[in-house]
Amino acid sequence: MQYTKVEPQIGFKKIAFADKVGRVLDRARRTDVRFEVASWRDVAPLLAEARNNITLAPDKIIKTIASHNPDILRVAKIGSGADARSTLFAYLPLNEDGMQALSEGRFNGLSPDIAWICRSEERPSAVYLWLVYMPGALAQSLGVIAHAFDALAPSGCPVFSRAVNAHAERLNRTMGFMDATQFYPESKPGLLVVFPGREVAPPKRPQMSVRPARDMSDMMQVFAVRSATYIAEQYCLYEEEFDGNDFCATQFIGFVDGDPAGCIRVRYFSGFAKIERLAVRTEYRNSRLAFELVRAALSHCRKKGFSTFYGHSRLDLVRFWRLFGFRERQDSREFSFANVRYIELVLEESPLPDAISLESDPMVLIRPEGLWDVPGPLDRSRSEADPARRALMEQRTRTVRGQSIAR
Repeated sequence: MQYTKVEPQIGFKKIAFADKVGRVLDRARRTDVRFEVASWRDVAPLLAEARNNITLAPDKIIKTIASHNPDILRVAKIGSGADARSTLFAYLPLNEDGMQALSEGRFNGLSPDIAWICRSEERPSAVYLWLVYMPGALAQSLGVIAHAFDALAPSGCPVFSRAVNAHAERLNRTMGFMDATQFYPESKPGLLVVFPGREVAPPKRPQMSVRPARDMSDMMQVFAVRSATYIAEQYCLYEEEFDGNDFCATQFIGFVDGDPAGCIRVRYFSGFAKIERLAVRTEYRNSRLAFELVRAALSHCRKKGFSTFYGHSRLDLVRFWRLFGFRERQDSREFSFANVRYIELVLEESPLPDAISLESDPMVLIRPEGLWDVPGPLDRSRSEADPARRALMEQRTRTVRGQSIAR
């Protein structure tokens, strides 16, 4: 293998690492560290050594990605002669889709989608540190990582990492890495990130809210969301989506920063509630609105005393519903409609401790749906404060045994 001496770093120093990293880089330039894009013959023994301590992607996947972009595997040689040591560094330059997948928790480091990885000539939107195997030599080898960044992202870009153990996490945080979830709420726990520049503020988190639909304006927003999802994306007919059940159900509308972004529907049967028609507009699917909608619907039903929930899940969304405790119904039947395959799911939950019942205050039972804990229009009963209205009611209302029914 032919090695290249590590040169001064440019792009890497534009990343907002801790000041300590800059000092280590300066020292690394004065040490005998050489590096090269590695062949598989050079990499294989180091991978085998690394697997004694950490879980890595299979060789087949590493080879496939290295064929797609040969630059991603780097071997560094420290020192010379009998004392020489070799270390391994592997990174994934991610395109915009890859960065989005990482930020939304869809990225699997053990089997990354090759469509998310840039080729050698492409500028990445982010870099994922796939493997840093430099036992006892990270300080000396840091220049190798920095050198790779100069050609890869001379202006800097977000750098992501995932620590394999507590020691690695402490080291990452010392370098300046931060929890990615404070910037990308959907990312997986344990993901770390550092950004270009020094001034990095968490992006504004979207404000989400969910409430029952109460009037025709709300219902039109529900219908707009479902038209934009089921009809536009699933290509079903109008009569299949708007099936005659919308005005005998409870509809929930979800908002993201005030924009109608999602909805869900609940219908009630003897002994169970059916959760259905969950929809979130495509531009809001990287938020947690779908989770908030389901939680709101379940909580609403539990408040009404329901403990059994039933639903139909598309086959590709079963994992989502399992997050709430839904399981495939015993002897579950697979069926299809509107060209989509579904399966039956059920969930058993306890009603809320303060669930509505026959023992509830009668004034509570006549309050607006879902607002049972808040005094409603009849609690306030403004008409009682209007003598003219009371007089009209008394004039036009029959008496019972000569007694007025007026209060």
